[in-house]
Parts: sequence; C-alpha cells; structure tokens
Amino acid sequence: MIPRIGRIASRLGGLALALSLIACSSAPSRTPASIVQSIETKAADGSFEGAWDAAKTFETFNDPRAVTWYARAAAVTPWSFHNPQAEEALGRIWTDGALLHGTGPNIVQGTALRASPRKAERWYRTAAMHGNPMAMLMLAKFHRERGEAGSALRWDLRATIYFHMPSESSRLPQAIAAQADGTLHPLVGDIQRRAQRGDADAQVDLGAMYELGMGLPRDGVEALRWYRLAAGQGNVYGQYFTGLLLGRGRAGVTRDLDAAAGWFAKASAQKFYLAGETYWRDRIKAPFWTFD
Repeated sequence: MIPRIGRIASRLGGLALALSLIACSSAPSRTPASIVQSIETKAADGSFEGAWDAAKTFETFNDPRAVTWYARAAAVTPWSFHNPQAEEALGRIWTDGALLHGTGPNIVQGTALRASPRKAERWYRTAAMHGNPMAMLMLAKFHRERGEAGSALRWDLRATIYFHMPSESSRLPQAIAAQADGTLHPLVGDIQRRAQRGDADAQVDLGAMYELGMGLPRDGVEALRWYRLAAGQGNVYGQYFTGLLLGRGRAGVTRDLDAAAGWFAKASAQKFYLAGETYWRDRIKAPFWTFD
C-alpha cells in the first residue's frame, strides 16, 4: 500500500512540474532576446550611460534585471552627478516593488518584485547623502508614513532649505509651531538638546529651523553657527548649508562667496554633487520667493 501511494505522489509531482513548465513557456518573455543582447553589448564599456540605458530598457519591459543594472550604474566610476540618479531609482523601485513598465501586449504586467522598505530607505538615504533633492523628499515621506516624525522633519527641513520652500505634505511651519502657552514644540526641544550634546545631524536640523524661522525665531547668525559646528564634524549637510547660507547672504548673514566656495569644496569632496560649482552657483541665486 505504501509503495503504491509513493508511486501516485511521484506521478502527481511529475505532472505538476510538467504543467509549470508549460505555463512558463506559454507566458510572454520579459525582454526580447535580441534586445537583451543589444543593450548588454552596449553596456559592456562599463559607462554610466550604458548601464543606465540597460536598466531603463529592462524596466520598460517590466524585467527585474533592471535592478541589477541600476545598481551597476550607481557603482560606476569615476563617480559623477549621475550616480545618485540610479540610487534614487533603486529607492523608488524597492518602495513598492514596481517597475515603470510599458503596457504593450508583449509586456508582462503586474508587480515584478517584492517590496523592501529596508532597501528602499537605504538607497534613498544613499542618494540623499550624495545630494539628490528628490531623495530628500522621498525620505521625508518614507519616515512620515511610518510615524517617525523626527526623521521626517529632518528631511523636510533639508528639502525646504534646498528648494526655498516647504512641500505641502510637510505641513511646515505649522507642524513644529510653538504650543499655545508659548513653549517649544516637543520635536524642537528634543533637537535642541541633542544638538547641544554634539549630535551633528541635530545641529544641522537646529540650524535649518533658525534659518527658516520655523519652530524658532529666525536668526541667520545662529543658524550659521550651528551649521558650522556640524560641518566641523565632517557632516556633509552642515558643510553644504554653511556654503548655501554664506553664498545666499540672507537672514542677517553677510554674503561671502569665497568662504562659501571653501565649504562647498569640502562637501563636494564627499561626493555631494550639489556642491559642484555649476550647481551651487545656481542655487545661491535669489528665487522668485524667499523667506526674507
């Protein structure tokens, strides 16, 4: 009796395998073989453009191999402002596991990957630490959706300094306004305490609130002091924001392009691409609307 049951199980297993092979062979391929060969040949030169084009093509066909090629693009040397683009793309993909694919009849539809919040946060953070503005906004959104108010505020403040204005979803400045009795918002008080203990990221946060006049009275000189304290610890945002504030010369701070250039150079040495001269000279220009 037992051998017979074993034979039946074996036959059923073989049938299941055969059916699965038929299903796989009948499903449309992710990316046509001729296209795969073409893009991989072009990408063999090791350039960012080759890896980026391969990643975009695979993504168009909803092919998970796009992730591999975005990662290769992110790792290309010599490093340039392009690398953070690939890092930000990886953050986007891992957020929900979806690829920005086409809708043609030969393209497999549906989610190509299993979402990984841990990988999404890691890639967005990497991109943000290399100066990608969109990654700043996405990190704020990522932390806000998880109820991590302090981390969300950090990236909201950094994006606000860069863009000259807060995003609507940040709810700044109301989100950290003083309470009815005049006491500081709890998040602001916590940032102050950590900054005073020497936490470089908190020092950047505190400087941003002083520069923007959000959560605290506006004071550019005090903002610059906190930025410099963070910058002195090697914090790349402390260096970049010191350069921006000196380059913009606002909120009571005297404009000093020579000093600003020195701080931008330090941030650029840490692969913060927004600190490259072409970029920072554009960002210190007066916008249509400022906090002044």
